[in-house]
Amino acid sequence: MNYQRYFKSGQQLLLKVQNDAKEEQQRTELMTVFVVSLEEDSLVLSLPYGTDAVEHYPFSVGLSFEISTEVMGLGIRTTGIFEKKVDGNKFIVKLSPNLEMFQRRISQRFDCQLGVRFSRAAKTLQTMREIWEKNIEVLHSPEAPLLFDGFKMCRINISSGGMRFTIKPPGDQGELCLVLVNLEDGNPPVCAIAEVVWVCMQDDAAVTAGMRFINILSEDQQRIDNFIAKAKKIQKQIDQ
Repeated sequence: MNYQRYFKSGQQLLLKVQNDAKEEQQRTELMTVFVVSLEEDSLVLSLPYGTDAVEHYPFSVGLSFEISTEVMGLGIRTTGIFEKKVDGNKFIVKLSPNLEMFQRRISQRFDCQLGVRFSRAAKTLQTMREIWEKNIEVLHSPEAPLLFDGFKMCRINISSGGMRFTIKPPGDQGELCLVLVNLEDGNPPVCAIAEVVWVCMQDDAAVTAGMRFINILSEDQQRIDNFIAKAKKIQKQIDQ
């Protein structure tokens, strides 16, 4: 397989961890990575989450990924397995000979006003994952009451893949945040690690940030899809 046609140094890729289907709580776990070099059928990749990101992330030999990127408007997808760490923020993934082109699925998006809790900090990916895991455990505990203290009503654009809303500056591409969203469906808030993908400065006091959910339960993604479908149906009935 001639991977040189599809992967170049400096190119941004998206890695999706292929979790065990037997896990009780299915989840989506993504990572932004950058191509350092390509050596035959192995990619040397770097993580943009700090100089020791690879050392702190629980990589294991054989961990499998779906690898995707966009080339000239088309999605390019293959799979690979973790091979070894190189240094603090670099690692090697061995590619599988199953590269394919695909049409990216466009997630439904919806502009709405919902209660949001948002926290940001200069923490490592692994630390953010630990915080997310603890939040998920508490939120989904049978004894946990439905508490929405500290939630602020915000105008957001949301999909099962991410959200867009206004935050206080600064807003840096690649910044990791913890986001909780109250879908007002009688269930615990959706809790996700979000990565800032792009920012647009409004003024000195406000930045519009587009964020991708990189750690989120699959059931929460389905809840978001259900929320959007229901909201759009109601909106259509009102418009008629």
